[in-house]
Amino acid sequence: MQAITSGSLAALSDITAQKLVSNAPLNWRRTVAMALFGLIWSGPSNHYWQKFTNQLFRGKKDAASIVQKVLIDNLVYSPVFNLLIMIYISTVVEGRSMSFTQTKLQRDFPGLQMNSWKLWPLVSLINYKYVPLKLRVLVMQAIAFFWQTFLILRAKSTVVQRVPLKTA
Repeated sequence: MQAITSGSLAALSDITAQKLVSNAPLNWRRTVAMALFGLIWSGPSNHYWQKFTNQLFRGKKDAASIVQKVLIDNLVYSPVFNLLIMIYISTVVEGRSMSFTQTKLQRDFPGLQMNSWKLWPLVSLINYKYVPLKLRVLVMQAIAFFWQTFLILRAKSTVVQRVPLKTA
């Protein structure tokens, strides 16, 4: 169920991003590609990550455990997720080459990860402190709708504004 929710929200974030950028007809191939990312990676990985952190700290909710969970979440899971989604958007969704994607990652990943650390630690803190384990993925996916929309819009804007189009 969480994978389906994640896939649906990823598709909605792509539709939202497309509509914010253009009045052109929707590119359904893009939308399906983003839905597959949510269905296959985002939902399941988040589910198992939440279970892992809960087991790692044996369900503790004291302040020290919550801070440690937030740190692990944002220093381990977040960079991996952001790296994978950037690669996926560039190669699968936008059809760019790996050399283009490598250049884009070198240039954009540090700033993107810094932006991630402006949002996700607070989300993680609230999630670990107040949200029961069975609802944590849903909370993360709801916020991820906005984050993924931001990532899609950022990917489009950096391609248009800063990266000369190369054929590879």
